[in-house]
Amino acid sequence: MKQIKGIPASSGRVSGKTFRVSISSGFGETEHQPAPISAAVEIKQFVDASALVKEKLHSHIHESRIFVAYLELLDEISDHVIATIEKNKVDAIGAIKESCSEICALFTDIDDEYLRSRSDDIVDVCRQLIFTLRKNSENPFFTIPAHSILIVDNLSVTDTVLIDKSKLAGIALREGSKTSHVAILARDHAIPLVLGIGDAIDTIPDDELAIIDGDKGVIMIELSNTMLPDAVQTTIEKKEDSAPAITQDGFEVKVYANAGSLADVKKAISAGADGVGLLRTEFIFMQATTFPDEEQQYALYVECAKVCRERTITIRTLDTGADKPLPYIPVLSEANPAFGLRGIRFSLAHPNIFKVQMRAILRASILGNVRIMYPMITSLGEYISASALLETCKSELKSEGVAFDPALRAGMMIETPAAVLLVDEFAQHATFFSIGVNDLTQYILAVDRNNPYAENACDYYHDAVVKSISEVMVSSGKYGIDATVCGEMASDMCATDMLLKRGVRKLSVSGSQIPFIKEQIRKIKVNSRNSKKCVEFLP
Repeated sequence: MKQIKGIPASSGRVSGKTFRVSISSGFGETEHQPAPISAAVEIKQFVDASALVKEKLHSHIHESRIFVAYLELLDEISDHVIATIEKNKVDAIGAIKESCSEICALFTDIDDEYLRSRSDDIVDVCRQLIFTLRKNSENPFFTIPAHSILIVDNLSVTDTVLIDKSKLAGIALREGSKTSHVAILARDHAIPLVLGIGDAIDTIPDDELAIIDGDKGVIMIELSNTMLPDAVQTTIEKKEDSAPAITQDGFEVKVYANAGSLADVKKAISAGADGVGLLRTEFIFMQATTFPDEEQQYALYVECAKVCRERTITIRTLDTGADKPLPYIPVLSEANPAFGLRGIRFSLAHPNIFKVQMRAILRASILGNVRIMYPMITSLGEYISASALLETCKSELKSEGVAFDPALRAGMMIETPAAVLLVDEFAQHATFFSIGVNDLTQYILAVDRNNPYAENACDYYHDAVVKSISEVMVSSGKYGIDATVCGEMASDMCATDMLLKRGVRKLSVSGSQIPFIKEQIRKIKVNSRNSKKCVEFLP
């Protein structure tokens, strides 16, 4: 056996056959520039190409909010390209290349790895614009066989949309960064990733059996026959775990899934989720070209509820705004959208839109496993107003003879300092809580979690965040209110021990993390005095 060392970037240990791909950068080809240049014609061609790229990116929004960031980046690049065409009198492709170089140059000397890796995203968007202008629809991954370990110099986010991920066992990259969007996507899809292999990647043969270990950061080739069954077994254990998660001292912990689409729900239930703790409905709205009507929403909600069968599914009402804008709503000029018209504020400001969604959720509740949850609640008045509108929808459906579950429970997100401070009051009205640690952290620490400069400051291990979670758990226990923890902290195995020791018995995690979190729970003794920040976990 031969081991090739790289940098671990996404967990998992799997076997498969290597599949080597060479990807065109799109920048090396020389263009024959017609003379003279018509700026109007070039701008028109560029705008058309930009619209096609935008449509392509928009169709993948349900996979990750990364594609939302790409859409914003596309708008910024487009303004620069059009200005370059007008000023320098170059064709569209030449203007894209110039703009890309100028924008990327701003990132060259930055020390922060996260910011430097954003230049890769700029290059990626520019590549797609160039490919579209050249009418290049080539898919280098078209022939990828099942159980493949992809061997490639580097990979962009838009490259990943061309890959049939059901055939992908793992990825090995010559270059890359752990903070890149590709690494984030690999973790979201539970695909083992090793990057930064360097020139050693040239020694990995094509179409050869190999093992990739994303935890240790190694690729193993020249395998003996006895090694492969172990790798395959590890893959099976990684993908599903339907057994209950019970601590060493007998506490059962429910492990729910976060989901943004019907596909996410199906994957989560197959992976062994105890239900869906958070169905993000904004992704449904973001895929549409206008507000989805009641029938469209009902059809999706009821299908998600059917997949869950007897398991609970919690449907969060629309949480648009901030990093989740809707393309068909004029962008408001807000100095800081994270503190603007978002979540329940938006819904209460647009009751007709809110009522359509609540009617659709109510109709889906006929299956008996549906809960409704309001985001970004900061006052008791907001919760009462939302619930009053829910009762109005119930009355309307009843008068129309439309079936729904009259016992549908309404809960709320705890994700603002106000909600923590007023938790005792909320506990006397809401039927359940979901602690949204991502937003709670940024609002408690006054740090924008989407600002790369603040990446290290937005720390959910901060004492103030942990204390807030503890206070919510105490209040929920006092009033007998269900409380679930969701967000990145819930999916972090290093936080599981700490959360359980503070009374948390329900977690809502990334679908790919369900088996890992369950296994971690089984290693913990809740009443042990020796609380460690992270219990060692070896898949």
